[in-house]
Amino acid sequence: MENEDESSRDTPQLVSYEFALSHDEAQAGATKVLTRNGKRLEVRIPAGARNHQIVRLRNAQRITDGHDGDILIHVVVSPHTSTAGSVNAVTDASFEHEVLKADLPVLVDFWAPWCAPCRALAPITESFASEYAERMKFCKLNVDENPLASRRYQVASIPSIIFFNRGLIADVAVGAMPAAELKARIEAVLKKSGRR
Repeated sequence: MENEDESSRDTPQLVSYEFALSHDEAQAGATKVLTRNGKRLEVRIPAGARNHQIVRLRNAQRITDGHDGDILIHVVVSPHTSTAGSVNAVTDASFEHEVLKADLPVLVDFWAPWCAPCRALAPITESFASEYAERMKFCKLNVDENPLASRRYQVASIPSIIFFNRGLIADVAVGAMPAAELKARIEAVLKKSGRR
């Protein structure tokens, strides 16, 4: 009689993950990073992705687990909503449109969910997003899921705040900081941009 453990090894396994995308990311396409068993896979979600669409990564478990098996990515698209006065999540795919081509100066918070100083800084940036809604755009970029922008702007430590104005870096701040210091930096960028 065949051992149950041996027969399950012969059958390819399916593993599922859920990726949340903004409406803009779904329209433009997105690249996300999936980490499984210490291995990183770059997952490309095609432009025009729909809510509940499934992207199959054929035999991706050969890379992550050392055996045959597909990884299924369930795409969840957030409804398109107005984000004035809030912190917008951006990705590698949406970075150029949302940040570099923005009409307003942009604050980008490079962060990760596991980073305690990042979590401490988040409520401060959220409060300033409301206060400066008409003069500055506020964004956050998860460095674990979006390695391309992090690499491009040489983000080696988080949290890192990079201010952009007309597609160029206007200021950089690394590490958590008190609200007064962040406010002073915001005011300085706005003054340089003529939007004070």
